[in-house]
Amino acid sequence: MGQKTKRFKERHVSLDDKAEKRFSKAVEGTNTIKRKKRTSISSIEKKKRSLTNTLPIPPMTISGETRYIHPSEVVDRYTKVSMPKAVVAYLDVLGFSRKKCEWDTSSSLLDFSGPLLISAYHYPKIKFNVFSDCAFISSPLECAGDMISAIRFAFTQWAADGVFVRGGLAIGTYNEIDSSAFPDAPQNYVASLFYGTGVTTAVNLKGSGHGALLFLDDLCAKFYGETYGEPIFVLDDQKVIGWSDDLNALFWFAGISLLRLIRFLSIKGNDVNSPLARKLFNNLLYSLAAVSDRRYIWSLTLAILSLPDLASEARKKVIDLFHISDPEDFVSMEKLIQAWLSKEEEFAILRILADMDSSI
Repeated sequence: MGQKTKRFKERHVSLDDKAEKRFSKAVEGTNTIKRKKRTSISSIEKKKRSLTNTLPIPPMTISGETRYIHPSEVVDRYTKVSMPKAVVAYLDVLGFSRKKCEWDTSSSLLDFSGPLLISAYHYPKIKFNVFSDCAFISSPLECAGDMISAIRFAFTQWAADGVFVRGGLAIGTYNEIDSSAFPDAPQNYVASLFYGTGVTTAVNLKGSGHGALLFLDDLCAKFYGETYGEPIFVLDDQKVIGWSDDLNALFWFAGISLLRLIRFLSIKGNDVNSPLARKLFNNLLYSLAAVSDRRYIWSLTLAILSLPDLASEARKKVIDLFHISDPEDFVSMEKLIQAWLSKEEEFAILRILADMDSSI
């Protein structure tokens, strides 16, 4: 037994020796290549470099003085906000990463963040954390109604600016943490550290459905239904809480959605089964469900489809998508359609806002 172990060890050492020799030759070959390729590096600089430091740009080295911080000081400033029962919303601008125009991109950021800033002034107990085209909004459970009110106000402004936002809404924990180093941090450092079950659930819910809508789970739907009597919509088996039933907001939301859908379908290769088409179509389905008088959105849809300069093929795709009877449905709504078409200024703005989206 001892002899076998000895032979195994000897072989093991022998293999290591061979491997080391091969490694040494490989390193020599690498150094030879480096000498041939990097002729501009001086011989003195080459001698300074070792096998453990061959990269041209070295890592940063820390300089300066260190300061002792007592643990009690860290604890006092560690937990910044703690909400054991919170409502958390995660929102982001749809199509932002596909925008091709810098002006459109910067305008979208301002249009997205502005209404949230106004809401923050109005509701000081609600936390608004906005970064780029995303935002986390959180509040204690007792302020859940105010939070929806703030989000609905923002929606009315987003709709009027043609900014489509999708979100997830969840109930769970929310915590913000701080560091004792933050007060002394330089101006070029910005940190926002937060976590919780409400945060992760809201993020997952945001991506669970198609459309510029606010998606929620069973727990959140039950809470808002029982506590506030809020109607909960179901779209593609996903629960949705209403943005707003304001007619003016739904006019912009539905009108811009339809015009962008027609524009998208007029591009060769795009069809009604694409993710973007589904999102825009779901925006319209929500608008039809949320409005108090369904004829308001339905007649608006028919009026837009009556515009003379629409791409005929794209128009037909939308008519088929909505199962519209042409011309019967248009004839039955003729008076309402003409009333819409007489609003030339509003329709002109609708078309401008629809065309401003450079992500299509």
